[in-house]
Amino acid sequence: MQPQLIGGRYELIREIGAGGMGQVYEGFDQNLKRRVAVKFTHQGFEQDPDWGKRFLREAELMARLSHPGMPAIYDAGITAAERSYLVMEFVDGITFGDLLTRRGPLPVGVVAALGAQAAAVLAATHRHRIYHRDLKPSNLMLCADGTVKMLDFGLAVALGADMTRYTVTGHTLGTPAFMAPEQVEGAAVVPQTDLYALGLVLHELLTGDRVMVGSSPYLVWQNQIHLPPPDIRQSCPEMPEPMAGLIMSMLAKAPHQRPADAATVHAILLRYAHGLGELPEISDPGSPAHLYALAVGTLTPVKAGREAIVRSGGEPADSAKGAARAADFSRGDLARVLRMARDLADESRYEPAIRELRTVVAEAVPLFGSRDADVIEARAALAALRFESADYLGAADLYRPLIADLTAERGPYDDQVMHCQRQLAACDVHTGEVTAALARLQRLHSQMAVRYGEQDRRVIDLAKQIEHIEAT
Repeated sequence: MQPQLIGGRYELIREIGAGGMGQVYEGFDQNLKRRVAVKFTHQGFEQDPDWGKRFLREAELMARLSHPGMPAIYDAGITAAERSYLVMEFVDGITFGDLLTRRGPLPVGVVAALGAQAAAVLAATHRHRIYHRDLKPSNLMLCADGTVKMLDFGLAVALGADMTRYTVTGHTLGTPAFMAPEQVEGAAVVPQTDLYALGLVLHELLTGDRVMVGSSPYLVWQNQIHLPPPDIRQSCPEMPEPMAGLIMSMLAKAPHQRPADAATVHAILLRYAHGLGELPEISDPGSPAHLYALAVGTLTPVKAGREAIVRSGGEPADSAKGAARAADFSRGDLARVLRMARDLADESRYEPAIRELRTVVAEAVPLFGSRDADVIEARAALAALRFESADYLGAADLYRPLIADLTAERGPYDDQVMHCQRQLAACDVHTGEVTAALARLQRLHSQMAVRYGEQDRRVIDLAKQIEHIEAT
């Protein structure tokens, strides 16, 4: 019997998963001689005459994304029987669900490490307005090198914003036990929709119990909308309060009451991540992927009886003095000094304001990372104080790396990125670098025109500013 071939090269070996979205097969790429995963969408979706084009367009978008926590997409197509399929990297590991079955409730540090990696993937995809919509333990996999892979993005994203019309096929989109209230009610899916599901996953990993249950999908959906989740502090009293508060905020019924974004979730979980490498399932700690994960802080090593701190760029806090300082420093300190600096600036006392804020930023960056949301706020405030005090060279030196970090995280069209670009151009004007300032402002004008339209007041004001600089 001839093996079934898809696309003339992908041999289907065995079915390894199935659900409302379709089937997943282990396959073999006869051209490149490697294992692959071949995912078919459910035949019910093919009833939509535009489905094929939509599917391929979204598959192309997903293929452009590259993240160590996402399986790579190799190919996509439509079979002769008009079934859409994706060919993806074959991920070998254990799902979070199977890990929980095998190990029972997991330690706080391990859950924080797993959750931080998952949040990092969501932060990357949410920037492109790509939402998973079906995050659950079986769609998260721990690999032998300690990395976490988030599965089934490629199929979920193809639904786009108009997901409700596909429910008429009789195949529920999403898993009731992990659906956010807005999903149940058919409202718009937002980044916080995925954060709700991740919160349910983390809660389950910590307690061993599913958060929302019921004797029928309907009752589970009702519980998602109306039933408050059990307070994680009751089951895990040893958990640090910031992490417990984070998980409970992720489970808020209203999206606006959940964390602002996945980057915020990642930053908090990373503070408590440790012990992942001690799991027996991590059988390849010397792999390049494991070493990479250590370098970027997703597998924080345990350190001498206190929470481990990994410096930005992978440098561990290697002295007792540094570890003690890390334990004493908190986000509350950062916020307190930021408020104090602003109060001093209001009194035109720029020198002490800059000195205090510069010191606390230097403490915060190694602990939380240069792109952490709280650190970004403090760095932006420090640059603004330099500018207000007429230290334009000092402000420019702060705005350049700030723009680079913000652009890497949010893209060039983010409001704060464009504000910082304008401030840096103003610094250049004040220091005599008028040509550089005009070039920067002209690029910014083009970006803002794309974002807001030529007739937007902000775009018009920027054009007038450019004309003024050119005239002088």
